[in-house]
Amino acid sequence: MGASASSLTHSLRTVLNSFNDLQRHVAHQLGLGLNDVTALEHLVRRSDLGPADLAALLGMTTASATVLVDRLESAGHVQRRGHPEDRRRKQLVVTEHAQDEVFRALAPLLEIHRQIDLFYTDDEKAVIESYLRRVSQGYDQHVRGGADAGAPTSTPII
Repeated sequence: MGASASSLTHSLRTVLNSFNDLQRHVAHQLGLGLNDVTALEHLVRRSDLGPADLAALLGMTTASATVLVDRLESAGHVQRRGHPEDRRRKQLVVTEHAQDEVFRALAPLLEIHRQIDLFYTDDEKAVIESYLRRVSQGYDQHVRGGADAGAPTSTPII
């Protein structure tokens, strides 16, 4: 990091690097590729996604996303179902088996988070949450390519 980077920025970068390592570790534990795990994360968060939606979220072609979905379906991690509102579309649903596997892989991490959470007061957690929310907003704005993509537009949370 450059001399102008704050210790907070440095710490955030360290967390992001650790999270990248963690994603690779979880993918290895589940016997999946990193894109497969990222796809499952999107599908767990949003139940309305189809293959084309997933392709856009992953930054890949629909053909590549179809191959990825075929792989996840063959492994028993997702099912294609008819979309409830559009007969032409397919909806991707994470299977209970996949949800159970992911939960087993992440359960130790959830406990780590719980233990860390107990260490801070409510006021300290509010400051940390505010910082992380603003960083996330800044990242989202940058990705969307806003006029002033580097700075969150919202007012401080606290």
